[in-house]
Parts: sequence; structure tokens; C-alpha cells
Amino acid sequence: MSTPSSAVVQHEPSASAATPPAFAARYARFGRFQADLEGEELCQDGQRVKVQAKVFQGLQLLLSRAGEIVTREDVRRQLWPDTFLANLDANVNTTMNKLRQVLGDSPESPVYIETIPRRGYSFIASVEFSSVPGTPPAEGGKTVSNATAQAGAFGTVWSKKYVRTLLRVASLLFAGMILGALLAFVWFFAQAKNQHSANSAKVSASLADCEFQRNSS
Repeated sequence: MSTPSSAVVQHEPSASAATPPAFAARYARFGRFQADLEGEELCQDGQRVKVQAKVFQGLQLLLSRAGEIVTREDVRRQLWPDTFLANLDANVNTTMNKLRQVLGDSPESPVYIETIPRRGYSFIASVEFSSVPGTPPAEGGKTVSNATAQAGAFGTVWSKKYVRTLLRVASLLFAGMILGALLAFVWFFAQAKNQHSANSAKVSASLADCEFQRNSS
């Protein structure tokens, strides 16, 4: 019976089997992620992310040649060194799509993995290698959150002070307006009273003058 065509055909291991990429340091940090290249672990914001072995190997390959073009054949040789893939594109695409899902990346708007049409892939994010694990981004995020909270609290206090100052100024202005109105009323009242007194004095003087003239005639 003939064997149907399959995507994967196993071969015996050979001396040409690919070796894992060599790195100068154990840890690789990029974006919100940190990869333990020796322990084959990936963390996001300080929390471990579940990654399949082949998918992590694909990440290792891309990180080892960050900024360069990694062809589909390069991926095949690294991930399946002793296996002939009848459908190379399907297997490589599946692996890269799973890696994108883990990283929350998008082929339309890539942040980490860019597809190079008809050639392969390129890791486009900035990568920092270190021999010691870095501070988990979650703590950094917590610090940023605390700073933001403090800034918000400061803004709230400043706003309250501003409102209190504004109310105080408004109160003073209102009190000044009332005092000015009272002073104006008193002034007008005094002027009216003085005018009334002056008119009364004129009338009295006129009456006295008339009485004097009448008595003198």
C-alpha cells in the first residue's frame, strides 16, 4: 500500500543537525517580555507565559538575528533539522502565528515580528541582552502606577487649593461689592439729608424774612 503524502517525513538524526543559537547572555528583554534563553521560559510583566517548545525555539532564532531577515528555510533547519517538510510554508506560518499570539503581535501592525514577503521574518523590536534577570516590568509598571497616582493626588490637592482660593477671592469680591453698595447708599443718604436740611433752612429764612417785612410795614 502506498504511503499518502504527509506534511512531515521523519529521518534519522544526522551530524548536520542544527544547534541552538548562541547568545552572549542568558536573558533577552524586549518590550514587556523577558526570555530566559537557557531555561526556555518567557515572562510578560514578571509573569511566566506558557510557550510551546517549537514556538520558543522560533523566538530564540529570531532573537539571535534581531534586525536581520530569517528565511523560512532558516526556520525549518533550526526547528526541524532532521525532518523534511512537504508543506514548509504551512508549518512555519503556524509556528510564527502562535508566536505572534503569545506576544500579542499582529502581522498587519507588527511590533515584534515583521513578515518579509516571499522571504521570511524579521524581529524588529529592540532587544537587550543581560546575564542577570532584569526587574520584572510588573514592578516597573507598579512604580509608574504609583507615580501616576501620586501625580493624580497632587493634582487633586492642587485643584482643591485652587477652588478654595477662587472661592475666597469670590467671597472677598462679593463682600467688597456689598460694602461699596452700602457706602454708596450712606453717601447718597447723607447728601439727600444735607440737601433736605439746606432746603429747610432756605424755607425758614424766607419765612422769617417775610415775617420781618410784614412787621416792618
